[in-house]
Amino acid sequence: MTGPRSRGRQTSAEIEHDLLDIAAGLIARRGIKDTAVQAVADQAGYSKAAVLARFTSKDALVGAAVRRCIEQTEAIRDAVARSAVGPERDAAALAAVTDLALARPGWAEFALAGLALRRGDDVSERLEPMAAALLGMFGIDMADPAAVTLDRRARVTGAFGALIVLSLTYENDASAAEARPVLLDVGWSALGHTGSYPGR
Repeated sequence: MTGPRSRGRQTSAEIEHDLLDIAAGLIARRGIKDTAVQAVADQAGYSKAAVLARFTSKDALVGAAVRRCIEQTEAIRDAVARSAVGPERDAAALAAVTDLALARPGWAEFALAGLALRRGDDVSERLEPMAAALLGMFGIDMADPAAVTLDRRARVTGAFGALIVLSLTYENDASAAEARPVLLDVGWSALGHTGSYPGR
């Protein structure tokens, strides 16, 4: 969805974060088999050799990208779990998802693919821990989704889908700072809460 990233002088860790995020987005769109190291290099604005100097093979790059996305998701899930169940936790979950999606578009695409979980492709099994963490933030257990009403499941899916799609498409209309409150309001409304997102 994005071209080569413009960047100033980056640290080694920032370069690695960017490469893994780009890889995650490509994996979400193309699957593992059709994601080439050269495609990651092209989108990042590096040579293939420079990418392979950090990740010795495509398998290493893919594994690291998947692990990073799952780690990022579990980190926000754990932070959100400190909020009280109900509107407070919904607000915390929306903010956490929105902030990560705006900062890491590859994560956003991977997360959206995680909730779609197309059975039989080469990504689905790897996405399940991420999908479980995302749904768990909103009180949905993938092992027993029927324990939550269909209305709630539909609202969570709708809120999440809207947030992710908007986070990936806002750049022509607004800065991330301008887009964030809009995304939060849309998610809050989709979850069935009245008024603006708390704190607006």
